[in-house]
Amino acid sequence: MEAETRSSRRLSLWIPFLPPSENHIRVHRRQGGSTYSTPAKDFKKRFSDHVRRQYLAEVSNFVRSCHNERAIYRLDMTFTFETVINKGWAKKQAKTQYKKFDVGNRRKLLEDCLVEVLGEIDDSLFFEVNLTKSMGPDVGVRLYLHPVTPADYGVPDVRRA
Repeated sequence: MEAETRSSRRLSLWIPFLPPSENHIRVHRRQGGSTYSTPAKDFKKRFSDHVRRQYLAEVSNFVRSCHNERAIYRLDMTFTFETVINKGWAKKQAKTQYKKFDVGNRRKLLEDCLVEVLGEIDDSLFFEVNLTKSMGPDVGVRLYLHPVTPADYGVPDVRRA
């Protein structure tokens, strides 16, 4: 894993495992509504434990130095998979070169996990979310959270009376 950039103006987290896909995140209850599945609950716990063990000081510093009543954020997520290539592609046994899985259906669970460890920062403050899929030997997801300028997103500076 690459060296971490430790900056209070940007939070960088490496999560060395991937969230389940949307198909395995929610289950429907007989009485109505839905709830997190066991794999999703397990992922949330594993995520929280990992971040608290590895990044507690960075998370605290980021929230303390960046968060205020006008703060908004950009969240970048880079998912790394062992492979994105269909095995049968070279032998003409697969229709497409790339495996059919998307990272968009893993985004919401990650946002919920991140918000839980951040405390004061809610995902409604994520004004931009970027998703990237990559291939490499280190499977997991890199999360970068950056404060951004509200005016860049058309948000006027409205002061409280």
